[in-house]
Amino acid sequence: MTICGQIVREFCDLMVSRDAEKLRPFFADDAVYQNTGTPATVGVEAIVTNLAGQFGTFPDSYEYKTINLAADGNVVLTERLDLIRTPSGVQGVPVMGTFVLENGKITRWTDYWDTSLPMKMMTGQDVSALVPAIY
Repeated sequence: MTICGQIVREFCDLMVSRDAEKLRPFFADDAVYQNTGTPATVGVEAIVTNLAGQFGTFPDSYEYKTINLAADGNVVLTERLDLIRTPSGVQGVPVMGTFVLENGKITRWTDYWDTSLPMKMMTGQDVSALVPAIY
């Protein structure tokens, strides 16, 4: 695995700590983080604040389960299940992520996912057909 791949895997594995400050060192000062369909979060301060807010929204569960990771130069692609606690228990939101690194720091992070899926999960809808089996 490339060094960029190792950095992104470590970053994703650290999500279980639910501590945005522990993630701060992974970002370049002017990094950009964006979930599809939402405005970009620009700058490490704003990204750390954003992540802290996500952890607060799901106070007792937050973890990334990396299914696949591919790295080509300074670009790393992840296929993940982002685990959250719902009334039905812990469920995984399928996410494809793109990370771009420069000098060992994340400069751009874009996640692609169905932004309506967590609300369906939180309201108890059966989403089993929408979440791929882990292989």
